Amino acid sequence: MIDLDRLAKEENISDVIAFLVRGEGGFGYPQMDRFFSRHNFSVIGNGEFMRVFEQLRQNGIVVWGDKMLVKKGPNWKEPKFVAEKKYGIE
Repeated sequence: MIDLDRLAKEENISDVIAFLVRGEGGFGYPQMDRFFSRHNFSVIGNGEFMRVFEQLRQNGIVVWGDKMLVKKGPNWKEPKFVAEKKYGIE
C-alpha cells in the first residue's frame, strides 16, 4: 500500500502532481485539491499548490483534459521516487 501521507509531505509538490497524473486516464483537479487538503494542507493554504500547478501547466508537464481532468503533458517525466519504489510504490 502506498504511503500517500509521507509522499505528500516529503516530496516536492511538482513531483507529487506528476505522480498523480501518471495514469492514462489522468487525475481530476478536484481530487488533486482534496488530496493535498488531506495530506499536506499547508500547500493549499498558502497558495503554493495553485502556483506550482500553473507553472507545470505552462511548462507542458501537465495539460487539461475533459471535465477538469489533468493529464500528462508532452514534457512529463516520471518522478525519481517512482523509479526508486519509495513509499510502497510497486
